[in-house]
Amino acid sequence: MNHTYNENINKKKFGNVMMEHDKTAQAYTIKKFGALFVFFCATFYAITELTPSAFAQLNNYSAAMMGFSLRLLGIQPSVQGVFVSVGGFGVEIVTECSAIYMLILFSSFVLAYPTTLKNKAVGLLFGTPFLFAVNTLRLVLGFIAGMWRPDLFEYVHVYLWQTIIIILVFVTCLTWLHYMVMVTTRNEPLAFLMRFVAFSSIPFLIWIYLDKIYISMNSYMTEVLLNCVGYPVNLAPDPNVALYPSTFNLIAFTALILATQTPMHQQKIHKIRALAIGLTLMMLIEVIHGSFQILAELGVDHASEIKYAAVIANQYFLPFGLWLAFTYKDVFRRAGTHICPICGEEKVGIVEHVRVQHGEKALEDERVKAVLRRGAFREKIRLDFIVGDILRNRKR
Repeated sequence: MNHTYNENINKKKFGNVMMEHDKTAQAYTIKKFGALFVFFCATFYAITELTPSAFAQLNNYSAAMMGFSLRLLGIQPSVQGVFVSVGGFGVEIVTECSAIYMLILFSSFVLAYPTTLKNKAVGLLFGTPFLFAVNTLRLVLGFIAGMWRPDLFEYVHVYLWQTIIIILVFVTCLTWLHYMVMVTTRNEPLAFLMRFVAFSSIPFLIWIYLDKIYISMNSYMTEVLLNCVGYPVNLAPDPNVALYPSTFNLIAFTALILATQTPMHQQKIHKIRALAIGLTLMMLIEVIHGSFQILAELGVDHASEIKYAAVIANQYFLPFGLWLAFTYKDVFRRAGTHICPICGEEKVGIVEHVRVQHGEKALEDERVKAVLRRGAFREKIRLDFIVGDILRNRKR
């Protein structure tokens, strides 16, 4: 009896040691990924800024693809370089309209993620044309909305630009993780997209009315900051500007956090902390952007470059990076880990967990069966053997 007791104690100690080892290894993996992700984002962004002529054709390409797609729909646009027009309505395709920043985010994520070169190559091979395709669809939808209701174009443009562009990258990354890398993410791509649209729609409509109030507060903070460093200015929102697109990154980030599923026992506090930290940081970056925008107008050296880098970081890189920072446990989940649909715990060996914690009858729960079906292609032989053994014992 003492021998059995000591054996159980040793097993428990060994299990604790292995758990600590796993946590240490995961922490190292996360830090390495974070460093590589920032490195790739910064490198790719620097390349686009240092060699603008090499990427200028992307705008022409985006305009040409947009015109081609419109013709497929029976619309005959005039395409001249980066300008696309029909009748009295026209748009100019600028860098932010192309898929370049979407591609930078996706490529940085794939290249930094700890997986095989084959998985990375396949991800880039299929993800790149997909992002260009959905970006073209985004441009076409915005253009048609402008043709139909020019007075609503700015609102549709802001939603499709600032909000949808971010989620498209996230969903592409989740799809790659889910189906290529075989990471059992808590958030399935399509369901995540649907939740994001639901959580972003109403806040977007509310923010339309709060946008100028926020800009007024931001202008005041920028004014105070510049006055403190010796640049006396008086700032106020431009009454001729209906919307400030750069502020809608707050809505995109909020919707991302709310749409992301987290363990039930930490759901509320986890999301509140993420929103508090993330929104505060993005608001501060907006103040920095506003400050350097004024300094650029005053002719301060390199202020224009810093201003542009700040707005791009705040619109694309920061929301994406913050989302990863607050969901890393899901993205870097240990191989073979599944989420119990009954209690919400993450376990390696979900069948054994369900049988021990919830009883063998729980294996007949449709939610459990769905988890097993989703994981079947990863460990089909092992699960078939375990489930078959359970069913045979039950018949006896």
